Amino acid sequence: MRDHWARILAGVSPALLCLSTGCVLDVGAAGEQPPALPDPVSVDGMPGAVVVDASGSASPSGAACRGYYFPVTQQEGSSAVHRVFGQLCARAALSPDTPIQILLHGGTYDHAYWDWPYQPETYSYVEHATRQGFATLNVDRLGYGKSDRPDPRALGFAAAGHVTRQLVQYLRRGALGVRFEAVVLNGHSMGGITAEHAATEGAGVDAVIISGIAPDRSEPEGEPDAEPEGPGGPPGPEGADPFYPFYPAEEDPKFAERGWPAGYLTTRPDTRAAIFLHEGTYDPAIVGLEESLKDTLTVAELSTVRSGPDDAAAPAPDIRAPVLHALGRHDAIACGASGGDCAAGRAAQEAGILVPDSGHSINVSRGAPLFYERTFTWLAEQGIAP
Repeated sequence: MRDHWARILAGVSPALLCLSTGCVLDVGAAGEQPPALPDPVSVDGMPGAVVVDASGSASPSGAACRGYYFPVTQQEGSSAVHRVFGQLCARAALSPDTPIQILLHGGTYDHAYWDWPYQPETYSYVEHATRQGFATLNVDRLGYGKSDRPDPRALGFAAAGHVTRQLVQYLRRGALGVRFEAVVLNGHSMGGITAEHAATEGAGVDAVIISGIAPDRSEPEGEPDAEPEGPGGPPGPEGADPFYPFYPAEEDPKFAERGWPAGYLTTRPDTRAAIFLHEGTYDPAIVGLEESLKDTLTVAELSTVRSGPDDAAAPAPDIRAPVLHALGRHDAIACGASGGDCAAGRAAQEAGILVPDSGHSINVSRGAPLFYERTFTWLAEQGIAP
């Protein structure tokens, strides 16, 4: 057991350790001067003023990062304002020409999915993207991570898309000191469905990348963020429990004292490898971090993806931007009808990227670097490059 944890800690970046010790990170290589990231600027037509999160600068990526809170509403015309956390990262001074990616995690993850602390040189998309010259805004979606936790029964994909469109407008209007001219939505799983809902409504994004979600779900091959042997298949250990492998977050030791409204769910202990990973495609050290870094999801999002070919399960035909879909070859969620082999089903012909060494959660698989490189190549083909 001691050797097991020593192996994990050897691969964990100093940034994650700094979150608990309060140490100061040396950003970048010796002699490099990290860019000064901007103070927020008030802009008209938005729900409020962006503020800095003084504790939001630590990042495994080694890039210069700064955390912000963005005021948002869940629907047009609402007077209830909530805060969404986003971490801006870059390696060079920002300008309007700097392309920026808004990173949207999936269910039961938070922004750590895109900036994984274990061996970030391999698994952190933020590190790879900023080294390419992109800026990233790595978001805790509303109801996740450091963002506010409103009533989860009303926090479905329509609300998530509306929130994301507001983030795009903050970037376009210069709320972070720069009016970004190229904005990309990059979403995984439920974050991919969120990106679809945001871009469908004409958010003004320049490109959309969606991973872990099949391009055509009019006849669903699987259920987003659900274990194949749970809902929709043979009953799990909880018998007829309709939410298995998820259960109320307040029953989990990590979230028991949070006092959130009822309707936040998380994964049961020791189920994440079976749900999100595939044997032989991940470093065993990932499993422990999956459990320690897990987050929640809302009952509204889960119920929507369980309800059949509705607005979440069906394709979004009127996205007003180029779209790239990526799937792990062994994604048992997106390709459940093909026995968990995405190369054997319809998805193989429709996905722009099929990542060989990956299950559902591509970013924590051995195929992550290939996926990252292919996204940069595709964006360059769309004319979006630093």
